[in-house]
Amino acid sequence: MQAHPVRRSRGVIMVIALITLAVLMIGAVAAIRSMNVSLANVGNFGFKRDMTNQADRAMRRAMDSINVGGALTANNASLNYSATMLTTTPEGIPQVLATMPTPGTMGGVATAGNVIDLNSAISGESATDLARLTVYYVIDRMCLNTGAMDAATCATASTPPQGGKSPGDIVPEPKPLYRISVRVDGPRGAQSFYQATVSN
Repeated sequence: MQAHPVRRSRGVIMVIALITLAVLMIGAVAAIRSMNVSLANVGNFGFKRDMTNQADRAMRRAMDSINVGGALTANNASLNYSATMLTTTPEGIPQVLATMPTPGTMGGVATAGNVIDLNSAISGESATDLARLTVYYVIDRMCLNTGAMDAATCATASTPPQGGKSPGDIVPEPKPLYRISVRVDGPRGAQSFYQATVSN
């Protein structure tokens, strides 16, 4: 019987295995990067939601100031209140709030006592649980002049009578509108602005 010659191994299987391994590694790296981006996005959404929730504190405090602030015909720094419309940025944010770098007086409109500083511990909160947020707010009346409200120079809100109008209906007295602007500063230089328009 004649013996068959031994075939030499050419290493084709090794090359295919290396190419497959390289493709799998590239796919794994892409999957890890995609997961990291998704986790970062989830974290950013949660962080943004928390800033929005904390802005509600300033909104509530500002509305309380409007309700108990009396006639509100003059500026009142202790309430962060301006009886006239404040100069705004092109985006509609009051300049005094948008350009303020640190806590303190805001162009004579507001005082540091009305800054909601969440960097210091409050009741039942440890130093490690702090929100690391600082909230600023300012209120301005949508009027061109101080003094008594004048419908000719103020933006007003009125509630029409329910069920339609009749000749004997009493026309509701127009009420001035107030703009509440809130700025929230967070970690890593994050900054958000919120606004609401209300009447009392």
